[in-house]
Amino acid sequence: MLRQVVAFVGAVGLLGALSLPAYAGTHEDAVAASQPASSGSAAAAGQGLQVAAIASPVVAERDTLTGLPAEPTAEDLAAAYRLANGNISWPIGDDYYLKDSPNGYGMSPLRYGIRTCTDFVAWRLNRDAGSFGEPWLMDWGYLTPTGGEAASWADAWAANGWATSTTPVAGAVAWFGYGANHVAYVQAVNDDGTVTIEEYNWSPLVYGSRVIPAGSVALYLYPPPRP
Repeated sequence: MLRQVVAFVGAVGLLGALSLPAYAGTHEDAVAASQPASSGSAAAAGQGLQVAAIASPVVAERDTLTGLPAEPTAEDLAAAYRLANGNISWPIGDDYYLKDSPNGYGMSPLRYGIRTCTDFVAWRLNRDAGSFGEPWLMDWGYLTPTGGEAASWADAWAANGWATSTTPVAGAVAWFGYGANHVAYVQAVNDDGTVTIEEYNWSPLVYGSRVIPAGSVALYLYPPPRP
């Protein structure tokens, strides 16, 4: 297990830069509209989704990464990931790959809205899996092909047979229910029964982090398997 402060001087040059992807062109149905929950849906208000029977989720130990620049680029993150062989617990902070884009709500390379909650969480799932640019490992077509809005994410996990639970784990997606239409990234699970989440577009088009009761999240969507 790698336990060290990662020195970035020359690291990116040695490992090779991964450039940020260009904006994706218009794609038909790239961001599908949210569909109302039907009576046959995986969940309806007050019923709850089927929860995976996981008593004590096993989360691999990961080294905490230090030494990143204050505003790391995709190249910095890729270099860190490679140096640590993927054994990284990323520090909290806004590393979103399109945070400076003026095209808020436009279509992103991941085929969600730029600087929205869904694109930020999709970015984090890719980052944690070691994907930092084109070709993306998990875009809209893999994660939520039946609907792009946050409200549809739990149904997409259920349709794919991916694990969900009311028990939070770091790296999971915090899904806030159909009415809230919001998802966030679970940065940490705290000893006092709270979770630290990171998100975009809770305040319009900007990054934020919050500490909230773990039980205030409707469902935790565990990281999907690599395609």
